[in-house]
Amino acid sequence: MRQTTPVRIALAQIAPAFIDVEANVRAAVRAIATAADRGAELTAFPELSLTGYELDAIADTPSAWLSARDPRLDGVRRICAATRTAAILGAPWQDHEGRPRLAAIIVNPDGDVHASGKQYLHGPESTLFVADEPAPPFVVGGWRVAVAVCFDAAHPAHAAQAAAQGADLYIGSALYEVGQERRSDLHYGARAMDNRMFAAMVNYAGESGGYTSCGQSGAWSPTGDVLRRAPGSEETLLMVDFERSELEQFRPPR
Repeated sequence: MRQTTPVRIALAQIAPAFIDVEANVRAAVRAIATAADRGAELTAFPELSLTGYELDAIADTPSAWLSARDPRLDGVRRICAATRTAAILGAPWQDHEGRPRLAAIIVNPDGDVHASGKQYLHGPESTLFVADEPAPPFVVGGWRVAVAVCFDAAHPAHAAQAAAQGADLYIGSALYEVGQERRSDLHYGARAMDNRMFAAMVNYAGESGGYTSCGQSGAWSPTGDVLRRAPGSEETLLMVDFERSELEQFRPPR
């Protein structure tokens, strides 16, 4: 069925509290509520947004890990169900087999929770997590949304697989540090242009795990051009509208 309506998403460029899942969930709930009030159907957060990018502390803190039935996610489930919106968060994740994954947690508008694991682990991440196949695209407002976790977007095959599965929008939860501004622009501009889909990236604000974020969360069109970008590295909730007509220049309508 042809979907012609636009979709609005919110990119929550935040500075998570250090290994404080409860505090970060409360902050996420507030951001999702605000985004929904502004018309967003999806709110996305950075990589490991529920703990911070604190690999050493995650390794030493059993309570930093989440799973699908974790009651600490109930607040996010409730706000997504109440607003009929979706969210993408980041956390250390144990799947049903107990495997440790660096995951994007996807909360659907009905409150259902599932995870998409990071496929391309980077540096010391491989000592803490196992690589995983990403989940297939999920649907928000008739748009198929695929998720990348940071370094995934550096690998063209990751976005190509998402496009082959019908993704309209490729969203990366990331941590790009100061000095990597051009790198983030090239990654997401290229993924969008090569696959003729929209792309978006949500970065940290401030510092985490010894890294100072360059911020500049943003979105790219199917031509690889920047649609919107946060002006710096401060905390912000960036709203982005995507128009179906821009996709239909390059692909037939469904």
